[in-house]
Amino acid sequence: MKKLFLFAVIILLIVGGALVIRSRLLQGQQKAGLQVNSDPQATIFLEGKHLGQTPYSNKELKPGEFTLKLVPESEIFFPWEQKIKLNPGTLTVVDRQFGEIEESSSGEILTLETLVNKNLLSLAIISTPNDVIVKVDGTRRGSTPVSLEDVTEGDHLVSLSLPGFVEKEIKAKTILGRKLIINAKLAKESIETEEVSPEAKKEAEEKEPEKEKEPERPYVTIKETPTGWLRVREGPTTNDAELTKVKPGEKYKFLEATETGWYKIEYEEGKEGWISGKYATKYE
Repeated sequence: MKKLFLFAVIILLIVGGALVIRSRLLQGQQKAGLQVNSDPQATIFLEGKHLGQTPYSNKELKPGEFTLKLVPESEIFFPWEQKIKLNPGTLTVVDRQFGEIEESSSGEILTLETLVNKNLLSLAIISTPNDVIVKVDGTRRGSTPVSLEDVTEGDHLVSLSLPGFVEKEIKAKTILGRKLIINAKLAKESIETEEVSPEAKKEAEEKEPEKEKEPERPYVTIKETPTGWLRVREGPTTNDAELTKVKPGEKYKFLEATETGWYKIEYEEGKEGWISGKYATKYE
């Protein structure tokens, strides 16, 4: 009887140990990967949590849907924010090229999803804007959104083009048992400003009001910016809170400067803040 009891205990220990090992293996398989690149460098936030700066790679993240936010170091670029999906056992790749305005920015998100049939693979491509011409390895395969089931396993070059937009080329790798989803955004081509005739220029100059008096020095004049305005912040970094915005051509009392090129100004009587010296001219 004792032998029978001892044998049962041993069996239970073996089964329990196997279950623990299997559970740990499954937990390991549940990890998701994220790789983020950007130009210029940006600070990364996932669901509001600071992860670091680009380039970034981590294969030990929790799967699920999250809000990814990239905040460029340079003041002239807008932060970018989008929902992404981190699937277990796969790597999600995010690449972002910041432009001076949102329309001139581009990027792509590459996501892998597991297929039921491990002997199949597919490639799906969606884009902003829609109806972008898709070429895979130089062969036209339709327009976005498009789903391709007959691509071979391995490395491919996906080209996306549309008149009025900058062509984008994406290196992608398809894997058996996985569906590769490419979500791309194309940047608009730069639009040349319409040339103003000498007569129109002269007429505009005649309508200009008298030049205002120069303020007491030292002061700064806000330069032209891609956005048409410049942020005034609580401190001399892009991470500091925004107090207000100032416009090109406006003049403000200069208070001090940092070695990193930030200017402290008085933007209203009794109110002070910091601006990027890159977009201001100082008069002493």
